[in-house]
Amino acid sequence: MAFAHTHAPEPWLSILIPVYNVSAYIGPCLDSVLAQSADDPGIELILLDDASRDDSWAQVEAYAARHPGKLRLLRHPDNRGLSAARNTLLTHATGRYVWFLDSDDMLLAGAVAGLRDIVHRHQPDLILCDYRLLDDTQPSQSRRKSRMQRTHTGPSRRCMDDPVTLLSGLLTCRQPHAWSKIAKRPLWAAAPFPEGRYFEDIAVLPSLLAVTRTWWHTATPWVAYRRHGSSILATLNEKKFHDLVLASELLQQGLSALPVAAHPKVAHALEYFQLRTFCNLAVQVKTLGPEFDRICRQSLQRIFPHGTRHAIAYCRRRGWWLRAWRAQRKLAQAGWLT
Repeated sequence: MAFAHTHAPEPWLSILIPVYNVSAYIGPCLDSVLAQSADDPGIELILLDDASRDDSWAQVEAYAARHPGKLRLLRHPDNRGLSAARNTLLTHATGRYVWFLDSDDMLLAGAVAGLRDIVHRHQPDLILCDYRLLDDTQPSQSRRKSRMQRTHTGPSRRCMDDPVTLLSGLLTCRQPHAWSKIAKRPLWAAAPFPEGRYFEDIAVLPSLLAVTRTWWHTATPWVAYRRHGSSILATLNEKKFHDLVLASELLQQGLSALPVAAHPKVAHALEYFQLRTFCNLAVQVKTLGPEFDRICRQSLQRIFPHGTRHAIAYCRRRGWWLRAWRAQRKLAQAGWLT
């Protein structure tokens, strides 16, 4: 007698959470996800322990025991970093869409329902969501007043297939992080994160956008992003400095290779993105010494062949007078105004 083989339906969404030393935050993160996904069999939730040294993973295991069959747990025997953790998680994901969520952040109410509606109605390759900033570095009164941050200039709430608008809107908002971009799994598979480096979200952006054909911006905050003292940007050491410069160069090379790179809107937006990045570096470079100043000057020559004043002039043409003034002041103080 022949027996028919039955297969579980493919999940429509994989939520992937790397975990490393987030004892104070993993509970609220999981609460926010499970509150919206526990009753949906079409969502798989996969977590990976990147060799945490605190009780983060013990908390995850306790959640898994309270929600049997809902959490899939993976482990790295040694700490390999965020990029490696995300890459491992992706190889185990089976959902049509993939959403990377950092374990110190949270999903806001209605996020999964909003995503589900867009996916079922329109099936875009890429969905961009806005977020709320929770700043733990500020006093409690300021922290309660969380700010909404846009990740794209729009248009919003409609399915688009215009790569010029996609790139220019993303670069102008300067929000490259992976957790605000929910994409079909093959798109993320085409954009593996560079292991052993910081600022991996910037480096993979060209690969992700190169395979995106349709996209949607929600103009709705779905993620609560937590900024705290141990965040990557809180202390820009030598390793992070090197990696940020490298990520900026990879972004320049990758986006410049795209067919729409020569479009004025894309070219100006990329120049603006890089201008803001090097303004941030200009503030830090004095604390790191002359070798890092030399590295930045070389990178500036490659990224701004027409000089940094050209990018500042674009800000003025857009009416961004204060941004232009701040950029000119920071670059002049570092001796990078060319």
